[in-house]
Amino acid sequence: MAEHELKEKRIEIVKNFYAKLDQADASLLDLFAEDVVLFFPKFGTAQGKSSLGELGKRFALEIDKIQHIQDAFAFLSDGDTVVLEGQMRGVMQNGDRWPTSETGSHHFCTVFVFDGLLIKRLSIYLDPDFNLEDKKRVNNYRQTVKAEAS
Repeated sequence: MAEHELKEKRIEIVKNFYAKLDQADASLLDLFAEDVVLFFPKFGTAQGKSSLGELGKRFALEIDKIQHIQDAFAFLSDGDTVVLEGQMRGVMQNGDRWPTSETGSHHFCTVFVFDGLLIKRLSIYLDPDFNLEDKKRVNNYRQTVKAEAS
């Protein structure tokens, strides 16, 4: 398979992953190598397809619905690595919707490393405080920073 063709197939696999994730389609596990390594903030690093299922169960405790906005996806591809920057929205189990006008858009970045056409490493970078319940840190980062006089 030509390099360009492989790159395009891998990007389609990433898009398919998010489509299946949004539908809670368990067949998304078919996109992964058995010994996949997963990283997610506050979850840590884990290995194996079962770790993906465990992360999904933890998401379901908080999130009722999630939608990754595929029209806003931006991809970088180099060798066996595909990096995606995207935006998402969703509904928490308590009915709160995010993002809100207060939070703006909810961006994320994910690094996929492939072995052939299977994902062998998945590193997701985002703030899992989807609906800004971590008020202390939100307030800290939203404060106006005063420049010190030299």
